[in-house]
Amino acid sequence: MKDTELLPRRSEVGTKSFSPFVDRLSLVLLATLGILFSTDLAFSIEPVLGGWSLPAVFCGLIFSIPLIASSIGKLYVRIRS
Repeated sequence: MKDTELLPRRSEVGTKSFSPFVDRLSLVLLATLGILFSTDLAFSIEPVLGGWSLPAVFCGLIFSIPLIASSIGKLYVRIRS
């Protein structure tokens, strides 16, 4: 795996090479937390959305978890450089 490329929309930071480990770890942790707390989130918005609360929570998690994980990875790279 020496010839690995940068992740999409990432720039090279000096001469250091960074692993996508932080991105993957944050994605797995956020997905696990999302699964664990999805019913609580759906229950809290049920008075507003009614029966659509659980599908709305899943759609929100599907879009927000990758964005947050990518932001964490980018922040980590900026801090390390």
